[in-house]
Amino acid sequence: MVSALAGVMTSVIGKLTTLLGEEYSKLKGVHREVEFMKDELSSMNALLQRLAEVDRDLDVQTKEWRDQVREMSYDIEDCIDDFMKSLGQTDIAKRAGLVQSVIQQLKALRMRHQISSQIQGLKARVEDASKRRMRYKLDERTFECGISRAIDPRLPSLYAEPDGLVGIDKPRDELIKCLMGGVGASVQQQKVISIVGPGGLGKTTLANEVYRKLEGQFQCRAFVSLSQQPDVKKILRSILSQVSQQEYANIDVWDEEKLINAIREFLKNKRYFVIIDDIWSNQAWKIIKCALFPNDVGSKIMTTTCSITIAKLCCSPQHDHVYEIMPLTEANSKSLFLKRIFGSGDMCPPKLEEVSSEILKKCGGSPLAIITVASLLANKASTNEEWERVYNSIGSTLEKDPGVEEMRKTLSLGGLSIFPED
Repeated sequence: MVSALAGVMTSVIGKLTTLLGEEYSKLKGVHREVEFMKDELSSMNALLQRLAEVDRDLDVQTKEWRDQVREMSYDIEDCIDDFMKSLGQTDIAKRAGLVQSVIQQLKALRMRHQISSQIQGLKARVEDASKRRMRYKLDERTFECGISRAIDPRLPSLYAEPDGLVGIDKPRDELIKCLMGGVGASVQQQKVISIVGPGGLGKTTLANEVYRKLEGQFQCRAFVSLSQQPDVKKILRSILSQVSQQEYANIDVWDEEKLINAIREFLKNKRYFVIIDDIWSNQAWKIIKCALFPNDVGSKIMTTTCSITIAKLCCSPQHDHVYEIMPLTEANSKSLFLKRIFGSGDMCPPKLEEVSSEILKKCGGSPLAIITVASLLANKASTNEEWERVYNSIGSTLEKDPGVEEMRKTLSLGGLSIFPED
């Protein structure tokens, strides 16, 4: 809703700008009000753009303010349209007969007087909305909410210590073999491999381990993570910055085309390795792909996604380069679970063997679920009663725990339905 409202506001601001143009510069009594509304609405629109990023987390007061701004924007747009229409009728009247011209001009003057009064009223509403924005401190709320959501849950995966990872050697080595394998000229061809699987199975961690192992074999490299609504220009800026290791003047104002051309030019003759993590849409990939120059010097691209359709698109036409990540085996699940709690992957008190096995069944081989529950148990007494209580709470009361809530969000984004009930 906030995104749609921002679009309406942009339209209204554009029309207000038109009213401030040379064609309407001689309008008396409304020019100052129009200028005031344009400036205030531009400021509100900037806040609406920020609200769009945290739309689902808005509190009641912010939602009420947003809704009032929406209605006000519609009224302003209607008023502007009526005003411009009345000015057009005045021009027609000048070309009509004398009597008809006088009648039309009187009607137009009366309408313009009414619209002028409406603009005065709308100005007052804009002023009131601005005051409420300050009174409720909406900018501060948005910033605080944005900070809480700006923490990317994938970030720890990029800094996971290799010694703490379990069951990653086999898939990592398989991916490296697929990426770097080949004979003759095929070794030098650009290759794209896509890791696919639901959230929580460790796609980012796996991709990062491959990146660590191979980064020294390429002239330049980049690792970028997307989101459900990615800022493509920001992603392109990050790719250019990482591969070139340079700073560019005024890069923040470059459009997508300029960024894509700059990346292509830099990568043209270089052996590069780029990982695009967590792709959510075909369109995002299509734009980013334009920047990755298809040279024949052994460049490699890896993507990760929850969608098999997107995975196939990324490595089209070689669909055999889709790598489906699998849940941890029973042995690896147990090793990860025990290592997180007791510091060793093979040390479990006999009295906890049975309940730990039941807990791991509920985790379904998801590293994220295993680590989250294990971290919770590490801070509790190692008794059968305490672990039974945690086991019985999985899927219900445990969601009050911040770590478990973060896990639930991640799993639900990536296709929770593949896991067993609870």
